[in-house]
Parts: sequence; structure tokens; C-alpha cells
Amino acid sequence: MHQGPRQVHEGRIAYVYTAQKEVGGSKVRIIWGKVTRPHGKSGMVRAQFRRNLPPKAFGQSVRISKR
Repeated sequence: MHQGPRQVHEGRIAYVYTAQKEVGGSKVRIIWGKVTRPHGKSGMVRAQFRRNLPPKAFGQSVRISKR
């Protein structure tokens, strides 16, 4: 279920994925970002990430955590 853009306009975004190589006992990786502004009327948002996202991540779901 999508939330309105005003409801998620603040907070952190985490793109979670699994890698092949294990580092620190885990294969799970996270790229953190933040919501910059709403995009459209259906709850989509634009985000800026600390590191560039891989091309396969474009258009995929991310996790949003409130501050």
C-alpha cells in the first residue's frame, strides 16, 4: 500500500540487497539515502543516496524508516 508523498517526505531510505561475498559474517548490504521530494501523486518519492545505486536497483522497492 502506497502512502501519500507528504507522509513519507521525511525519513531515511534503505536499499537492501544481498551480495555474493560474505563480509563481517553477512551477505546483506544496505545503501542509505534520504527523501528529497515527492514525485507524482501516487506516493512515489525522489531520493538521494550516499553511494550511487547499481542500475538493477532503478525502479525497485526500498525500505523507508521514520526519523
